[in-house]
Amino acid sequence: MPELIGYILTLDALFTWGIASLVYKYGLGKTQPKATLLFRILIVTLSTFIFALIFGDFSFFFSFTSQELVAFLIVSLLSGISVTIGDLLYFKALKKIDASRAYPLTQLSLVFVYPLAFIFFGEQVTLSILIGGGFILLSVFILSTKDKPNIDISNSEVIQEANKNLLVGVLLSIGTAFLWAISYVSFNQARIISNEVFASNFVRIALATIFVATLGFFRRDYYEAFKKENKPHLKYYLYIGIAGALSLGLADSLFIMAVAVNGLVLTATITANTPMVQQTLSILILKEKFRKRFIIAVLLLILGNYIILFF
Repeated sequence: MPELIGYILTLDALFTWGIASLVYKYGLGKTQPKATLLFRILIVTLSTFIFALIFGDFSFFFSFTSQELVAFLIVSLLSGISVTIGDLLYFKALKKIDASRAYPLTQLSLVFVYPLAFIFFGEQVTLSILIGGGFILLSVFILSTKDKPNIDISNSEVIQEANKNLLVGVLLSIGTAFLWAISYVSFNQARIISNEVFASNFVRIALATIFVATLGFFRRDYYEAFKKENKPHLKYYLYIGIAGALSLGLADSLFIMAVAVNGLVLTATITANTPMVQQTLSILILKEKFRKRFIIAVLLLILGNYIILFF
């Protein structure tokens, strides 16, 4: 039976993810995705190490057999690389389409999480979760419906460019959803092997940092954030880095802790509410336009969560 502490941890994670997404949206207006990726993940590595020292325990390494160590490192590497590439695709998507469309599309990770959770962890996807999850996904897609574009419809080149950006942005967002699903599943497997969350999170992020830093030797644009000419934009990199520390460093750990309590299927379904948090904060903090479809999305969201929790 699902436990309250699992729901509380899940809510903490989704609120943190929602806030971080707004910071990414703001910071990427002044930065480039590849440069942002390395700078951000270095800050996340430091923060996850601090979190692991305070809340975690590295002693599991000493009890590992060689086979367990290899398995742990493989799934940690898979999680770190998949979440990092997924984040890069998401940052690129934000350059093509706005966050109100890109972020809801990433919730398609549910479509991938369900079969992966069944295959690797033997979790059952109940009818109530399928129906409730369907209502939640419908709500976030309604939420992401765009206003009529304010472009010159007589200019075919403008229309073609807008359509191209839309297609690329959508594909990048779906790719993000798939990679994030892989990351959650492999992170959960690392947690099962080690029986530890915060230290496991540090290991996967540290391995991801090594991966990205190595790429930087071949693609120097990953190091652009450290160039002298980008000093005026340093604060934007810092904003994104801090948001990453809270998102990858803390919220991801809280999510996996919730998974340990209530399972991957239920927890991932509840976190599909994150776009609603993002939109609410955008209206309240960024003073974005309130749209009538927001009310419809809220009602569908409430219905979806009610079905999941009480049926």
